[in-house]
Amino acid sequence: MNILAFETSCDETALALISVDRDQDTFSIQDHVVYSQIKEHSSYGGVVPALAARLHHKKLPEMIQEFIGRNGRDIQAIAATVGPGLEPSLYAGVNQAKVLSTVLNIPFIPVNHMHGHIWSALLNNRGEGQKPNKSEYPFLAYTISGGHTEMVLVRGYNDYEIIGQTMDDAAGEAFDKVSKLLELGYPGGPILSQIAEKGNPFAIDFPRPMSKSGDGNMSFSGLKTAVLYYVQSLSEVTEHDKQDIAASFQQAVIDVLLLKLSWAIQECDIKKVVLGGGVTANTLLRERAQDWSKDNGVPVHIPSLALSTDNAQMIAVVAALDILHEVSGRSSKVNGSLLM
Repeated sequence: MNILAFETSCDETALALISVDRDQDTFSIQDHVVYSQIKEHSSYGGVVPALAARLHHKKLPEMIQEFIGRNGRDIQAIAATVGPGLEPSLYAGVNQAKVLSTVLNIPFIPVNHMHGHIWSALLNNRGEGQKPNKSEYPFLAYTISGGHTEMVLVRGYNDYEIIGQTMDDAAGEAFDKVSKLLELGYPGGPILSQIAEKGNPFAIDFPRPMSKSGDGNMSFSGLKTAVLYYVQSLSEVTEHDKQDIAASFQQAVIDVLLLKLSWAIQECDIKKVVLGGGVTANTLLRERAQDWSKDNGVPVHIPSLALSTDNAQMIAVVAALDILHEVSGRSSKVNGSLLM
């Protein structure tokens, strides 16, 4: 069974084709493509929703035509991200996907974007994966992105409980806002991480908000404000200052993320940790998460860099798992919550 998946939750237009073997409970990515809108949004310093939607509408038809021309019409289902995300962008992908499913007279599978980040770690370097067995549950899914920072206890497929989350800014949002404060350009988070590599992570003692709250909840707004006050205290912000600020800020965010992870494994009996979301592309976070894994004896699975940022492969994986778990009747509501 072949499934064509769409991802248009923000400023990436992506397609992926996944093949599902229902006899073997396995799946494999056959082809995928991503078109990034970074160039078009860079002059605005961030994503402009209306512009993103127009670009999706413009790009998707030619991408679909080229994709099907390359892979053929042997498709048995269409999947698309229905939320969470920017509504104009989501509607662009959902509408195109539904039109195609109607024309081809095949099922439409709605997929939650955050589910994609949770399950993308199932894919190996060859783009292959298999249906998890019962012995792999429960595990902790830690989704860290520009819009979300959540710790989710996964007791089974579609059996989720949020045990910790940010009370204000998501970690990735804080990265972007601090980058904008330092006038580093767009996209903010990745640029800040690059600048941080040249700085001293212990130069500035920024706070670790809610590190002693005794629960899984987090806050990054106060940390962002602390950076603002520090910048305002300087008569001049040199390039060296920016490097130290970026490094110290990044260190504080990752400290909080790992402190909360340590809380979670003390509270819950889990088999492994799965990271997902755009912030997991951060080099220091990946390194420190692996160090944490060795220190605590808990396996940590991190998607490849290509699967950490928004892509259609992760949406295809959830659609494949829906098929293998015989899930049907899921809501196609746009901008649905993690637990939809």
